[in-house]
Amino acid sequence: MSQNLHRGISDETLAKDATALAARLERGELSSQALTARTLAAITRSQDSINAFVHVDREGAMRAALEADVRMRQGQRLSAFDGLTCAVKDNIDVAGMPTANGLGYRDSAPVAVEDAPVVARLRAAGVIVLGKLNMHEIALGATNDNPHWGRCENPLRAGFTPGGSSGGSGAAVAAGLCAFALGTDTMGSVRIPASYCGVAGLKPGRDQISMAGVTRLCRQLDTVGPLARSARDLRALWPLLSEVTATELQPPQEVDLTSVRWAVMRDCAEAGVEGEIAEAFQSLSESLPGTEPLSRSFAAIDFSAIRRAGLLLCEAEANVTFAAELQQQPHLFSEQLQGLLQWGAQRSAPDLVRATDVVEAAGSWLRRQLQGADFLLTPTAPQTAFAFADRAPVNQANLTSVANMAGFAAASIPLGISAGGLPFGVQVIGRPGAESALLNVLVALQAWLAEHRLAVTA
Repeated sequence: MSQNLHRGISDETLAKDATALAARLERGELSSQALTARTLAAITRSQDSINAFVHVDREGAMRAALEADVRMRQGQRLSAFDGLTCAVKDNIDVAGMPTANGLGYRDSAPVAVEDAPVVARLRAAGVIVLGKLNMHEIALGATNDNPHWGRCENPLRAGFTPGGSSGGSGAAVAAGLCAFALGTDTMGSVRIPASYCGVAGLKPGRDQISMAGVTRLCRQLDTVGPLARSARDLRALWPLLSEVTATELQPPQEVDLTSVRWAVMRDCAEAGVEGEIAEAFQSLSESLPGTEPLSRSFAAIDFSAIRRAGLLLCEAEANVTFAAELQQQPHLFSEQLQGLLQWGAQRSAPDLVRATDVVEAAGSWLRRQLQGADFLLTPTAPQTAFAFADRAPVNQANLTSVANMAGFAAASIPLGISAGGLPFGVQVIGRPGAESALLNVLVALQAWLAEHRLAVTA
């Protein structure tokens, strides 16, 4: 790779959101080759400190960037994001790249024969796939402290988690190591890293993005979702990712927030939300333009019960998904993970039925909270990122998991920064199939937050 290829492209350029980078490509201010080369150089420099990637396809990325530049010169761009880079969580298949699922394969991980449909859609739009991202082991956890591939560090604070299980995705986006990333979200694994890393993340509604070519953790709860540096990036990405036909997608629209019917969580302290986050969320709730939001109490829901139920379904299904590896190559699994899977395998059929009932009841509860409202606002996570040396809070996914259980769409954007200098997010929950409307509102909300100096912005 030529050392001169990316001359003139600064790390500040890499920190721009995908929409801004796409505009610079279109104006001819950047080439895809130069942008990709600079990004690959940044990945190399960051591996010792952040460790976001587990596999990088340098030759393939530069070849794809060359092809994107040719299309640009010929006026044949495939999409607005043609020539931009992305990276993919390592439980999503990318043709020619290994899929390790965070397990201890190292150089022996099976290589994907074809792209997962969600990856194929991005390639068809001219997006350059840089490689695969670090993740929590089999996506069953929210710290990304991976015993086989090493910890993925939060780029905003050394020694702190980026969240999980899509920690590599959140870290790579926050550090400017790709224009956007794909993650998976079973109980909050896109939105929690988005909150901890100060970026934006979308969990689409159930069945809105194909899960083919994605190693499943719990088919009832799993989704694929993007992480990016702004809400407008997520909105621009949605038509590239969604299985919904173009004629059914809502076009990007400017939203008047005074017309939005909000429901808001009112009892943050009772739900264990840290004081600074609760205070910022209350300030947002009281400042929203338009009619007074509908107040919603979360006191009636037993978060401990739904957390245990969701984890049990994940552990039980993982025993089936990884049965061959568990039997033939148990060394691929950490002792801690083997213990979790063994516990799930020992549960009875009635235990699983009861867990399913709890999950379905939680989904029904969330549907009731949306009655009379367009969207529901909550903090994304009850806390900011924490040190790996600290015990992981058990309540990290309390406010995110219910959206998976209902099959609803949900997204996180930055809300503020703690006194300790760490970001936290606000979650917007909407009905399944309303992703376009949710993203239009999300763009308007992020702009409103920036204008009123209530949030950090991308």
